[in-house]
Amino acid sequence: MKKILLIALMACAFLSACSTTGKDEDVSTSSDRLNEWGDADITNLEDTKMTTRFNKAVSPIIYFDFNAAYLNASAMDILNEQIVWLQNNPSAMIVVEGHCDERGTREYNLALGEKRASAVKDYMIAKGIDSARIRTISYGKERPDVFGSTEDAWAKNRRAVTIAN
Repeated sequence: MKKILLIALMACAFLSACSTTGKDEDVSTSSDRLNEWGDADITNLEDTKMTTRFNKAVSPIIYFDFNAAYLNASAMDILNEQIVWLQNNPSAMIVVEGHCDERGTREYNLALGEKRASAVKDYMIAKGIDSARIRTISYGKERPDVFGSTEDAWAKNRRAVTIAN
């Protein structure tokens, strides 16, 4: 019962902080968004207009080499596009998910996924994005994008996914 009441109160607070203009843009301020970001459940974000606009404007996914968490040139190009979008949308918050292929232990892959997500976060911070706008989470090998035990499937699962919200 307490959990339901807490969820209802959070929903009311969230809805009262938002306003609509009839346009497809978010008019809440960056500080309003940062305040509501606090303890948000980042494991089950729902698609929002912000998510849709982000995914239409830029690629949300970068890929990594086997057993690596460094950003290659292709990844940096994609992240630079994401950074420009974030600079143009200052109320957007992001979650960076780190993912791995199925090889290796669960613990190893959770740690590697965290390194991948952190590499993205660190790069964005270095390029001027406020760290308070970015959350990271590692799913290790628990949420594959492609099923299968082939090099092609593994390559598509070694990724970081940026979700705007």
